[in-house]
Amino acid sequence: MSADTRRSRERVALDREAILATATELVASGAPLTFRSLGAALGADPTAIYRRFRDKDELMAALLDGLIATSLAGVDRDAPWRDQLREGAISTIDVFAAHPQVGAEATAIATGGQGELDVIDWILSQLGRAGLDRQQVVRCYAAYSSYVLAAAATLAGQRLMEIAGVPPSSWVGDLRAVDPARHPALAAVLPDLLALTPREVFLDGIEVLLDSFEALVSR
Repeated sequence: MSADTRRSRERVALDREAILATATELVASGAPLTFRSLGAALGADPTAIYRRFRDKDELMAALLDGLIATSLAGVDRDAPWRDQLREGAISTIDVFAAHPQVGAEATAIATGGQGELDVIDWILSQLGRAGLDRQQVVRCYAAYSSYVLAAAATLAGQRLMEIAGVPPSSWVGDLRAVDPARHPALAAVLPDLLALTPREVFLDGIEVLLDSFEALVSR
């Protein structure tokens, strides 16, 4: 390889946005994300990536911030507050599931980036539009954001297991040992519990949260 070619390849790797765009495509494909695999995808020496990201943690935080921004971009900003918060939650689980290596880490990473800050501001604004007072907005924000991130990360983790070939399991676990005599209420609804998908459980939880926010306003 000539010196000019090598320098050209490194310029690509040293562009932060190019690195993030390629890394996002890489995780969407299900391929393992390493600096070596990212360098190969960029056509650059992996060591060049360290000039923009000091380590993989910083890279993951930047990727997650980008996914958060993408989630918000899928929301109709002219819709009523409840519809916006529902759309934001659904968009988050879909985007995270499409990039599971990053989405699964959502609860462990606070990005501090513009994507995260934009989403926090948007959630607070929608809760204010709902008619909640200052303290209610704060508490409802904490409940909503924690639930959405935890659920979306969980579903992304399940997607990772699917990619790895792990057989899917019920969201309620293994309940084959249920004794109707000892647990009559559980036995009565067991088929219905097992029929629910993790996504349905998540969406039902969002509606419960939104109902509770509306109930606070009507007190």
